[in-house]
Parts: sequence; C-alpha cells; structure tokens
Amino acid sequence: MIRGLFVFCLMSSLAQAQVLSWSEFSAASIARSPEVRVAQTLVREAQAARMSAAAAFEPQLNLSSEGKVYQGDLQYRLDLAEARIGLPGGIDIVGGAAQAQGFFINPERSTPAEGILNLGISAPLGGGIVFSDRQYHWGAAQRNIEIAEARLDRVERKTMVDAVKVYTTWQAQTEVQRAVDEARAIAEERLRLVREAFRLGERSGMDTLEAYLSWVDRRADAANQANLTFAAVSVVEQFLRGADTTVNVDLLALSPEVRPVLLQNLSMEPSMVPFMPSIPEVTIANSALRRERLATTTAWAQWLPAPNVDFRLLQWGGSEWNPEAAQWRLGLALPLFNFRARAELASAQARLNAAIATASATQNRMEVLQIQLSQQVMALAEEVKALTASETAAYALLLQERRRFDLGESTMFILAIRETKYLDAKQKRSLTSAKLQSLEAERRLLTSPSL
Repeated sequence: MIRGLFVFCLMSSLAQAQVLSWSEFSAASIARSPEVRVAQTLVREAQAARMSAAAAFEPQLNLSSEGKVYQGDLQYRLDLAEARIGLPGGIDIVGGAAQAQGFFINPERSTPAEGILNLGISAPLGGGIVFSDRQYHWGAAQRNIEIAEARLDRVERKTMVDAVKVYTTWQAQTEVQRAVDEARAIAEERLRLVREAFRLGERSGMDTLEAYLSWVDRRADAANQANLTFAAVSVVEQFLRGADTTVNVDLLALSPEVRPVLLQNLSMEPSMVPFMPSIPEVTIANSALRRERLATTTAWAQWLPAPNVDFRLLQWGGSEWNPEAAQWRLGLALPLFNFRARAELASAQARLNAAIATASATQNRMEVLQIQLSQQVMALAEEVKALTASETAAYALLLQERRRFDLGESTMFILAIRETKYLDAKQKRSLTSAKLQSLEAERRLLTSPSL
C-alpha cells in the first residue's frame, strides 16, 4: 500500500518535477562513487611509494664525535662529518671533514690541528653504475603510479558507462510512463463519453463494455509501468547517494532531460576508426611491461660481478691545495655460485614474458572490442530508425482510428488494438534508443584515449 501510494505520488509529480540534467547526474555519480574513491586512494598510495623511493637520492649529513678523558687528561677526541648526495644510478657524491686531537689517536685517523677535508665519489662499476637497486625502485614506483592512474581512469570510465545506462533507462521509462498515463487518461475520458452516448441511445452496450475493458487495460499498463519507473528511479537514487550517507535525494522532485546524453557520430565505418593505444587497459599493460623490463635489466646487473670504488681528494687544513693528496678504496664482490641473483633473474624473466603476453593480448582485445562496438552501434542505429518510423506510423493510425470512432465509423475493439500497437511501438523504440546510447557510451568511453 505504501509503495503503491509512493509510486502514485511519483507519477503525479512528474509533470511539475525539476529536471536533473545529465551533466549534474554524471558529475555526482563520479564524485560519490565508492569505486572511484578507492581508486583515488590507490593513486595516493602509489605516489607515497614514489616519495619513499626518492629518499634514496635524498642528501644526507652525518655528524659524529667520540673521545675519552682519563684522570683529567684527554686521551683522544675524533670529530667526523660526512655529506652524501645520491645520483641516478649507483653513484654518490661524498664529502666530509675530520679533526683528531689527543695523544692516543690511531695513526690512520690522525689529522693536522686544523682538520682535514675530503671530496669525491663512491660508485659501483660495471652494470650496477646504471642499473642499481635504487634506480629500479624509482623506475618501478613511476610505473606503479602510471598503473594506478590508469586504473583510476578505467574505474571512472566504467562508472560513467554505468551512469549512462542508468540515466537513459530512466529517460526511456519516464517517456513510456507518460505515454501510458496519457493513454489511461484518454481511455477514462472516452469511457465517460461512451457511457453518456449509451444513455442517449447513440452507442450500443457492446461499445460501453469495450470502452470499459480498454480503460481497465490502460490502468493495468499504467500500474505495471509505475513499478518499472519506481525501479529505475531507485537505481538513480543509489547512484546519487553513492558513498555519501548524508546525501538527501528528493525523488519526487526529479525528472530526466529529454535530449540524449551523448551526441552520436555513427557515420564512420569500423575500419575508419583509429585505434588509440592510450586507453586505460593498454596503458596498464604497457606500464607493467616497462616495469618488468626494468626489473629484468636490473636483475642482469646484479647477477654480474660487482666491483666498486671510493675515491676522494684530500685537503689538509691550513695547507695549500695538493691534488696529489688522495684516498681510495677498491672492492670486488664475486659470488661463487650466485644462486640468489640467478633466481631473481629467472623470476624477472618469467614476469617479463607474462607481461609481454598480457600487453599483446590486451591490445588485440581492445582492437576487436572497438570494431565490435562500432558495428553494434551502427546496427542499433538502423534499428532505432526503423522503430521510430514504426512508432510514427502507429501513432498516425491511432489518431485516424480515434477520429473514425468519434464519427461512429469504427469500434472500440479496433481502437484498443491501435492503442496497444502504438504503446508497444513506443516502448520498444524508447528502450532500444536507451540501449543505443549506452552502447555508444561504452564504445567511446572504453575504447578512446580520454573522457
């Protein structure tokens, strides 16, 4: 009873309802979609991971001081300072200062009274100078951001496609509901006139019964369509609320726009539609492929022998510049079996092969999908044209039959058939038009480079 009353109030208020434009509905659907908000948080998480990877290139300053006093005498004191700046690759620019005091200083750490300065580089040699771990983490973080942003784009597109389906279904159902309500009002008025004519002896009892049955059929149609309209409006409310529990949606004050939500460009043949490789699915696959290629190259570098060098020029405090004063350290890491690096390389190569296959399959799938959707859109467009012509013809025949009935040249049975044919044609054309708009939105939003 309560639901029936709500539907009745909803139908009676459509005429004076406020219009909810497509732009407002789509904007609210995107802004309040829980899937979009989750994807946005994943983008921010990927950005935080990139910030963490960038910490490897962050300048560092280390200060230390140690010493010992025994029985009131200074045994030793050593003050150290070192600055390090990471560069792309494994290279570090290093510099520092040291000052030692006391009688018990290690000779290797002894300095003049004024201290000593040093400046140089610390770097791996071979493949590690370009393909270092920190370089890989930075590159992988960049690719992960691209993937997260592409996934957000994909979620927004799919949400938009779902919004088009919901809104166009609401449009079609509202249009059918108005036609059915109009037919019910006409049937009710016709029943009144036929009964009046029967009392005056101008109509037979059979016409009165036929008019009554026609009115009952139209009233049943209106009730059935009212339930369908209520379902369509409920989905609209769900999209408008989204993830916001505090949004108040007044369904009784809303009605959709009459015009289509998307302008249709159906003149292009499928072979003339260019394939754009920057759609979300392709972007995700390509970014993942680039990330795995970087991982494989880095794994190769780690598998090779790893020499390293630390070279610094020295400047004694208070002395003139002496380019011959230098300090260096050379090293070589040469694993005997290298099981770990070989395993990481094998794993990276396996992931790379999987990424190559995924990227190729994704591009092929999107190309086929684009052609398929283009063909379906053109076929549905032709069907809508035919259904529109059928609806127009059915309405013309209905108007002619009504005039014939008013002149006493037709029967209620034939008139009821004409009305049913027209309502069926209108409903079929409206729902097919909504399907066409949804399919066109899917073609544009899922197989185009941008929204």
